[in-house]
Amino acid sequence: MKVAVIGGGPGGLVTLKTLLSRDIDAVLFEAEDKIGGTFRYRSYENAELVSSKQLTCFSDFRMPRDQGDHVTLPEYVAYLEDYCRHFDLYKHIKLSTRVISISPNESGEGHFVTSQSNNAHEISEHFHAIAICTGLHVTPSIPSIPGIEHVPQHFHSSHYKSRTQIANKNVLVLGCGETAMDIAYEAIKADCPQVVLAHRGGWLSFPKALSAFRVFGKAFKGRLPIDGLITNLFETAYVHSSIRTSHLRWFVSDFVIKRVLWFLTGTSVGCNQWVGELPPERLGRAYVFLNKSTKAMPYINRPWTTSRGCMSKVTEYTDPPEDASSDKIIEVAPWPERISPDGTLIFTPSPRKEYSRIKNVVVKPDVVVFCTGYTQNLTWLHPSYPLPSHASCRNILHPSHSSLAYIGFVRPGVGAIPPIAEMQAMWWTSMLLGRAQVPQEEEWGDYLLLAREEARVKYGVDHSAYMSTLARDIGAAPGLWELWHAHGVHVLLTYCFGAAFTTLYRLVGPWAHSDAAQITKGELWETIRRRGFIGNMMWGVIPMMFYGILNGVALLVEMVGRVWRAVRGEMDAGVGSLTK
Repeated sequence: MKVAVIGGGPGGLVTLKTLLSRDIDAVLFEAEDKIGGTFRYRSYENAELVSSKQLTCFSDFRMPRDQGDHVTLPEYVAYLEDYCRHFDLYKHIKLSTRVISISPNESGEGHFVTSQSNNAHEISEHFHAIAICTGLHVTPSIPSIPGIEHVPQHFHSSHYKSRTQIANKNVLVLGCGETAMDIAYEAIKADCPQVVLAHRGGWLSFPKALSAFRVFGKAFKGRLPIDGLITNLFETAYVHSSIRTSHLRWFVSDFVIKRVLWFLTGTSVGCNQWVGELPPERLGRAYVFLNKSTKAMPYINRPWTTSRGCMSKVTEYTDPPEDASSDKIIEVAPWPERISPDGTLIFTPSPRKEYSRIKNVVVKPDVVVFCTGYTQNLTWLHPSYPLPSHASCRNILHPSHSSLAYIGFVRPGVGAIPPIAEMQAMWWTSMLLGRAQVPQEEEWGDYLLLAREEARVKYGVDHSAYMSTLARDIGAAPGLWELWHAHGVHVLLTYCFGAAFTTLYRLVGPWAHSDAAQITKGELWETIRRRGFIGNMMWGVIPMMFYGILNGVALLVEMVGRVWRAVRGEMDAGVGSLTK
């Protein structure tokens, strides 16, 4: 078997390594002259990952334990380079080689990949399978703003590199994602006299690490990465099918989290978020991607924060001293209707509270930065192939084209794409080798976020639920007895209390790895130990007990239903015999 991997970002690299580990002949095509993808070529000054290194690292190659929880983008690119060297991947990578076309073999067996390297002649090669790993962040998406030509300078965030591009200018940031928040903050630090952040529908702010609040005067300094707080047992592992498909655990956690946020910060629309809130029907874990870049929030909140009265004596959220001492503001605005000939923004009247303030502010930007995301451009793919939006089976492939996979084309609400890509690569490799079966259609999709009809992003997943689902498909989801018997109590507790780290799905089963137990007992156990007693009660024991009861009740109802149906069947059979 010979497989082509398209794209040299983390998804492509881990797919290449996974295929090679099963003695599959694989070749990776990368258009740029270096690996790293978005993390190298769409990076900017002071950018760092919002997902923790513990979650983002690949299962069998970890970052140093003494390195910070959240690394910079250059540090992550260096990690990917070390990954390539460690697993000797470079000899399987064709750098500066752009894929021109992918087309099916007319005989129905395999695919032809036509590529071109450094303006040389085009080369066409035959492959049995294709993994497309070009990712979600490729072609900039730039919406039309009437009158944008009246602004002296405007560009997409993919072209933003440093503060020098915006220093001392009036800046309008279009968008409210993590990049938008970063650039708005950078504009404040670049002494821009006016910074405005315009959004369409709001965001949900949550820090990438829990810290900066006081309870009864005692400061919490744990800085726990939030992507490592969701426990496995009874929330992603051993979940009854009716609980899983109803998303009940998501809605329950939303109910609890909103009240905890109000207690800690005085507002429940986000963690210390006082403006830019999502509409109520979209506010929750089932609907939205958390915005974990919170550096700009002190400047966004400043005109809107209200006094908490006596509650401030109980709990208090504290901004970083440098930001708290500043008097600068990031104005929040609804999406602009147009830009007038003199360069002034015109906003459509809106019921949102931020409009009540911005309507009295003259917004005349010198620079507009489009932080409006990306789209996928797969014009080199033959039109007979399904696109990522058609990859209905686990968001990886279409059953009619199982030899064509999309790796890394989902986005988690909380979590990271690289570890998901690793799990997808193991899943697809198992399918290619005939060691797992493609799931039935009725089993698809209970891990998907509940996107609205008009939502731009419809490929959102719950990280933990999705990882657990893929692991179950390929026999890599460990049983509790199996774990205890193979690795002992320490590993078992880490699996139950830990998050959906990819390493946990390599402890036993077809993808078991010799280092998995040591990583679990060391680095991953540390993520649990750092929570402390109270943290493990709040994020471990109590959720496990609650969801355990829910799952137990669901199982009991199912068993009673089975017994009742069996009794009814026997009764009906008896009545039928008497009638005869």
